[in-house]
Amino acid sequence: MYYTDYPIFELGDEPNKEAPIRTVMVLSYDGDKYCDIIVGGVVSTIKAGYIYKERGRCGEVEKFNPNYYPKRSVSWQR
Repeated sequence: MYYTDYPIFELGDEPNKEAPIRTVMVLSYDGDKYCDIIVGGVVSTIKAGYIYKERGRCGEVEKFNPNYYPKRSVSWQR
């Protein structure tokens, strides 16, 4: 499990307001900069740079390495 402070609008986050730190499960990586994740029961896509190894905020904690996750296949549709 990893963490993010990226706003997830499906979970009620508002634009221009700090989002809570949430636990995420990474599903796949697009090989460039985006990961598919499950967070709060919602499947979403966020930039890999906003996924962290420890609970914390961007710039305060180490980012995770997405290269250990399967690359999303072209046929993957949410």
